[in-house]
Amino acid sequence: MGQCPSGETRARSSEPVDAGQGAAAMIITLFRLFSGKLSTTMRMNRVKAMLFFLCLLWYSASGFLYFELEFKPDLGWGDAIWWALVTMATVGYGDLFPTTFFGRYLVGVPSIIFGIGFLGYIITSVATKLVETRSRRLQGMSSVSLSNHIIIFNYSHVDEVLALVSQFQSDRTMRDKGVCLVDEQLEEIPPRLAEVGVQFVKGSPTDEDTLRNAGLDRATHAIVLSRDRLDRHADDQNLVTVMVIEKINPRVFTIVEVIDTKKKHQFALAGANDIICIGELSVNLIAREIMDPGVNSVFLELSTNARGSEMYIVGIDAGAGSTFRDLQLRGIEKSVSVIGLLKEEVPMLNCEPGTVLRLGDRAIVISADRVGDLVV
Repeated sequence: MGQCPSGETRARSSEPVDAGQGAAAMIITLFRLFSGKLSTTMRMNRVKAMLFFLCLLWYSASGFLYFELEFKPDLGWGDAIWWALVTMATVGYGDLFPTTFFGRYLVGVPSIIFGIGFLGYIITSVATKLVETRSRRLQGMSSVSLSNHIIIFNYSHVDEVLALVSQFQSDRTMRDKGVCLVDEQLEEIPPRLAEVGVQFVKGSPTDEDTLRNAGLDRATHAIVLSRDRLDRHADDQNLVTVMVIEKINPRVFTIVEVIDTKKKHQFALAGANDIICIGELSVNLIAREIMDPGVNSVFLELSTNARGSEMYIVGIDAGAGSTFRDLQLRGIEKSVSVIGLLKEEVPMLNCEPGTVLRLGDRAIVISADRVGDLVV
């Protein structure tokens, strides 16, 4: 192919320059998209595809200029690259087109044919990578990018996890937190959990790499459930899980479910912030229900965010000499029932009215919604 006239022999308008810049931007964007969507195992194919694209672009643009410049002297490289891109993509705006025989059939037709093939290759590669990425995410093979989130360890039933997520989403201080499920035996996250935004990491809860993939170092809460509530040995694995959690992120608030009440002290030594024994709780509820029918309904009402009033623990901003009675009166003003105090993490219900409030005390209240600190 012969030489194309340079800018020294003819006037250049600003339009070709702008077109050239736009075309260059399109090429860079295309390369970034293409290179980012392919896996590293396809690196050689990616390089070959890019070289093919550059050769095809050069052939189309230079051929278009070579055959058409004689009849369209205002054409520039920006115009040629623009025409090559839209032709290879089969867009065909019609603002530029070859009029010569060789421009059409020696340049235009090959650009269309090979352009369609290259575009199909890109689309197929990107689609394949997207499917692989989604599949890996559903199977828990990818790390999560969550921060300030909640991690749930061990999966027993979808309804249990959904109930937890529902409770979080009903509380204004927790509803914006992401949730990540970590389990060793689950093959793929159930669709119902994926629909509510729960992310999944497959692996042992005691494996540090698994915990890092779940973003434990960025999490605010860790919930360790018992996989099998009929197996008392499940506590042993959960004890190790708590120890690893506290090693990686001592700042995380860890809640653990315990089957054997005798092991609660061990979990406390391991660093668990809160220890819940479902068996102990259920026995107490059954006994209370026998003695006072209706207690179970009251407990359910206070423990769910789905309806009615709930129990909350809120801070106290108390002046010197303030008493529990003063706190109750302030609660009445805010439509809040103050039923007790949390002193040094020890609950005290139905306190004497004259009980003096101390620094660090917190109020146990019943309210239709979460309230801020009570000032007395």
